[in-house]
Amino acid sequence: MEKEKLRYIEEAGLLFESAGLTRMSGRIFGYLLICDEDQVSFNQIKEVLKASKGSISTNLKQLVHTEFIEPVSLPGDRKTYYRASHIHIGDILKGRTKLMKSFSEMFAKGRRLKDREDETAEWLEETSVFYEWIESEMDKLIGRWEKEKDTIIKKRRAS
Repeated sequence: MEKEKLRYIEEAGLLFESAGLTRMSGRIFGYLLICDEDQVSFNQIKEVLKASKGSISTNLKQLVHTEFIEPVSLPGDRKTYYRASHIHIGDILKGRTKLMKSFSEMFAKGRRLKDREDETAEWLEETSVFYEWIESEMDKLIGRWEKEKDTIIKKRRAS
């Protein structure tokens, strides 16, 4: 594999690590984004990234769970293959918005159950309200993106 692609894979790993995920999950995702095949096998990922079976397995599960990648089955082949997820960004954000709603509800409940007024109580209230607010704004933002994305993409390609 050429050096520029290997650097990209490492950069993806470092980015994921800075976001609180594992470096290996970022490396796997980076590889799947730039490989020339539609999907790749577990062993292909293991060989290219020179990593252990356990590390690849654990991180593939995490990436599937977070919907960064998806497993693919091929007719007549018992292996599972993987590719970068083809889920639309709007759908991913809607899923994250549901998660924000759950956090908001958890923080609001924690605030109700807190008997004393202190910094934690203030934090619970502010954070709960923030997540409620961001949830409503995200729905608007996703709608706006869906209306404008084709125009934005065309402008970018033209420049």
